[in-house]
Amino acid sequence: MSHPHPPYPHQPPSQAETLNPFAVTALVTSLLCLAPLGLAFGIVALVQIPRRRQRGRGLAIAGVTVSAAVLLLAGTAAAVVDFRVWTPPARDAAGEIVKPGWTASHAIEPGDCFTPRSGAPGRDAPPTRGADVRLLPCDAPHRGEAYATFRLSEQDRPPSRDEIAATARPQCAKLFLDYTADPLASGPLQTYFFYPDERGWAAGQRGVLCWVARPGNALLDSSVRLDAADLDPAQSDYLMAWKPLNSAGVLRPAKSPAQDLVGARAWAARMAEAQAETARLMKGAQLPGGAEQPKARLVAEFEAGLPFWRQAAEASDATSFLGHLRSVDNHSGNTHSQRIRVLLDLPAAPAAPAGSAAAPVTNAALR
Repeated sequence: MSHPHPPYPHQPPSQAETLNPFAVTALVTSLLCLAPLGLAFGIVALVQIPRRRQRGRGLAIAGVTVSAAVLLLAGTAAAVVDFRVWTPPARDAAGEIVKPGWTASHAIEPGDCFTPRSGAPGRDAPPTRGADVRLLPCDAPHRGEAYATFRLSEQDRPPSRDEIAATARPQCAKLFLDYTADPLASGPLQTYFFYPDERGWAAGQRGVLCWVARPGNALLDSSVRLDAADLDPAQSDYLMAWKPLNSAGVLRPAKSPAQDLVGARAWAARMAEAQAETARLMKGAQLPGGAEQPKARLVAEFEAGLPFWRQAAEASDATSFLGHLRSVDNHSGNTHSQRIRVLLDLPAAPAAPAGSAAAPVTNAALR
């Protein structure tokens, strides 16, 4: 007689039937937007599952995939989105910025110091319309300082960028000389401007805002403004004597003599007149005794350079024009002007704007 087989003893389920807990955790954390944890748990699960012959490989792969996608999107967003909180600036009763904050360029007022969101444009960058800026107290590091506004003429259609630049470039340069009595005191500067776009034009905006910055995105740490009322009589006399030459110097044509010889020659003629006027005013400036000798030498250099400005105004070609300007530079009087500045307790300054390359401000690719 055969005997029935005894019943098999109860066997626990094999490991291949169990679900890896890290696989479940990976999927859950990835769906909860805890991507770093989801990615870590998913990798651990994928390592354990084949070794332990467990289930859950699909869950682990899903957790890793979702977590990786979330991390990729976050990285992309961080590269292109500015997460800084937009907080408005605060002004005191006098209108001075006392609390930094973000605003649109059309809300900037003359005297405001700021940093454009994209930084100051390069010298050869194309002009752009308005931009978002962070307003700052002028004693805090900043990129630019607004110094003047003016209105564009009314017309049916918005003016083109080139039309605005043709008006704004000389206008902003001249207005800067009204903003500071000593345009050389802050070192090399470039002028820029903000102007209304088509939408702003349609809304009635006509204002152009002129501002100034250091070349190469270097920071300013104080205001470039200087009121003539803050000067003593000798300082005022000396700086006012320079004003005709400064005013003509900042209007140097944007195009090279090779591109626009007619414009370059006309500018040289204006510079000759301005230098003659500056020499005349300098002779009459009431300076302290120690400054009289360098003043006389400076005037002599101005007068020696005048014939070369006049020759540049009659130049037959660009090469000849530039040659005459190099001769002007040889009579800039920079050593004597620097000596006078020291004696008058004025800040040290770069080469005075007597020659071809020097100017109190330059007109960069205006913005």
